[in-house]
Amino acid sequence: MNNRTDQLHNMSRRQFLMAAGGVTVAAALAACAVPAPGGDSGGAASSEAQQISFLVRPDIRNAYAADAAAEAWNQESEQKIVIDEPAGAADQKIQAAVAAGDLIWDGFAVIEGPWGIESWVSRDLIQPLDDLIAVSTVADADKVVPAIIPSVLESSKYEGKQYTIPGNVGSVALGWFWEPLNAAGAEPPETWDEVRAAAEAIKASSPDWTPFDAACSPLCDHISMIWGATDAPLTDEGLVDWTGEASIAALKWKQEMVAAELMPGIHGESFGNWLKGGTAIMTSYDVHGTMAQQTFG
Repeated sequence: MNNRTDQLHNMSRRQFLMAAGGVTVAAALAACAVPAPGGDSGGAASSEAQQISFLVRPDIRNAYAADAAAEAWNQESEQKIVIDEPAGAADQKIQAAVAAGDLIWDGFAVIEGPWGIESWVSRDLIQPLDDLIAVSTVADADKVVPAIIPSVLESSKYEGKQYTIPGNVGSVALGWFWEPLNAAGAEPPETWDEVRAAAEAIKASSPDWTPFDAACSPLCDHISMIWGATDAPLTDEGLVDWTGEASIAALKWKQEMVAAELMPGIHGESFGNWLKGGTAIMTSYDVHGTMAQQTFG
């Protein structure tokens, strides 16, 4: 490891926990050591200020005002937060850094829970926060977790351990750009059949636009379609009813959309394409409308 990495990993994880909670939904990366309760958890960090390197997705940095949160933290702490953005897939960059032994980041935001947590845990990219929270000396730190809505808290866990600090409970919404919609002579869609019709019209009138896309799958397309199509989206066990009539209909709808070249079959660049003004209609986290307005007016 380089010197900067050694310094970052010797710092008190309590300070990181404080910073993570102040920024947004956050996870402690796996290469960080957990301090022993009551012991010397900071090493050199107790005598000199050191940086907290925090990796934040570009869309989250803007939507959740991460820079403002970091600035507020830096005014109160000697250990300053430095925000970095991943170039490409964050999980791949973190996994490569862990494998090479040169991880320079202390935490990451955001991981969508509960569906995204298992993937990060199974690849040893993040560590449980329970022990970090237990040794925190921040005032009222022990009151934070009990105050979280139980269902939201459960979504931050995997196999009984807490891996993230919940920062937002959002919805999925349908958004569109007026330019391609007006050029196609289409009205704002209110049903999935109307989305299909609008996408067909946009493909014909504005071939440079991606007619329709979803920010990620299955949350922003499949699960949302199930929720909108049935009053019983969950099984008796509390799981998404993947084999139900609504789920099968949603799957067929997506397959037909991809086959007709009305939506991509892979969603790795979907949100970025929306922010570039390249996708006409998008089903996504509810912040995507606000972010588009900030960018395009």
